[in-house]
Amino acid sequence: MKVLFVASGNKIVGTVSAFISSQYESLQQEGVEMSLFAVKGHGIKGYLKNVALLRSLIKQDKPDVVHAHYSVCGYLSSIASLGLKTKVVVSILGSFPKKKFKLYLVRFCIDHIWNTTIVKSERTRNQLRRTLPVVPNGVNLSQFELINNDEARRQLGLEPGLKYVIFVSNPSRPEKNYSLAELAVKALNDSTVKLIPVFDKPHCEVVKYMCAGDVLLMTSNNEGSPNVIKEAMACNCPIVSTDVGDVKWVTDGVEGTYVAATYEPTEIAQLLRKAVSLPTRTKGREKIIKLGLTTEETAKRLCKIYSSAVSQEMAY
Repeated sequence: MKVLFVASGNKIVGTVSAFISSQYESLQQEGVEMSLFAVKGHGIKGYLKNVALLRSLIKQDKPDVVHAHYSVCGYLSSIASLGLKTKVVVSILGSFPKKKFKLYLVRFCIDHIWNTTIVKSERTRNQLRRTLPVVPNGVNLSQFELINNDEARRQLGLEPGLKYVIFVSNPSRPEKNYSLAELAVKALNDSTVKLIPVFDKPHCEVVKYMCAGDVLLMTSNNEGSPNVIKEAMACNCPIVSTDVGDVKWVTDGVEGTYVAATYEPTEIAQLLRKAVSLPTRTKGREKIIKLGLTTEETAKRLCKIYSSAVSQEMAY
């Protein structure tokens, strides 16, 4: 089986997102012959400039499957593979709040263009109103060495007497809603609690922040199956999150993880207060293993989906 990954290549650190790299490597370990096309450029015009390059690569490598990550890469892959024998599999990584046109366009592609569409959560599948495989991204547990909290702080140069709220995303991305995180921490009215945005850093350093932090805070407006939550759980880091994607399902039953019912800063502040006061870390890593949310398990599921797409069957 030959699979070509198509994903955004606009990251400052690394060629593509860390979770895509992990998925790529896990598929290689399953014996899949992998290649990667990293899309350079922003917006419709930026993506369209990649059509000829991608088509040339597909003609040259003749992959059985082009697996596009994010719907925009799905559109690009469909155009680039027109008239060719390769199958197009698309992973929808987010949800569709207030984006009716995008929702209708994705539904059209599911019904008429793409061979198989994967979603990351039941919530997204319900929005699309289609029978689709739900395959959350897995976590490569070997990349998440559990570092002692004090030792992780020492390595990062963090002060030992403070409480750290870790926000793992670029604050400039509006969908990540960093302003809400700021308001919530401000509502605590506690000078010992510090909010740290972590972005454009090597993945190994992000892991250290999750081990060093007292709580991971996610205030996103929408997500599919956010990797940052699963990664924080792999580090046994307490969590406070808005109710997006599959966060409730992933964290359910794990003490020290809290999902807000609203987007009110005062409610999130109350949950943060609980999280930073916890006497111990969580048992999130155990839950990740129990749910089978590892890269190995995800790779096995993807291999079945690829085989199904190639044979034109629909095995969900």
